[in-house]
Amino acid sequence: MRLPDPPARYIQSTESVRNRQLVQADAENHKRDRDVEVGMGRVILTAPNGTRYALVVSNAGVLSTVTA
Repeated sequence: MRLPDPPARYIQSTESVRNRQLVQADAENHKRDRDVEVGMGRVILTAPNGTRYALVVSNAGVLSTVTA
């Protein structure tokens, strides 16, 4: 996340925009001690030789990997 440099003087509307950006970015971050859901995203694992694998799950709950 890249926030613009603050203005030389306090401007309430500028700070409001900055605060909304921070709250939105914070909501998108993973938190400790909470479930992690990736939705339609993927979990990519990299083997020691550099090969990348995507973790997949079947409708029966069976986990497997496919090359990514």
